[in-house]
Amino acid sequence: MTTKPLNITAQQLTQWADECLSINHLNTLVQREIQSNSLIRASELSERARKRAWKMLNEMFAAGAEKPEGYCEPGTIPEINNDA
Repeated sequence: MTTKPLNITAQQLTQWADECLSINHLNTLVQREIQSNSLIRASELSERARKRAWKMLNEMFAAGAEKPEGYCEPGTIPEINNDA
């Protein structure tokens, strides 16, 4: 992983912070729905959180974040490192 300066605005960072809070809130709601045995609603909330997290991840990649080792795009086959 290389370290390089990035030019990310405070507005973008604030947007990501808001998304993190929203995802965290959705997770709280998912836990409540599971406890009340409302599994369909929990599934719907979980999917909303997943979509928000995926959108934010792609925005971070577009802003210059490096993809972690072993990362692969959905629908692709992960590479296997036999050197380990």
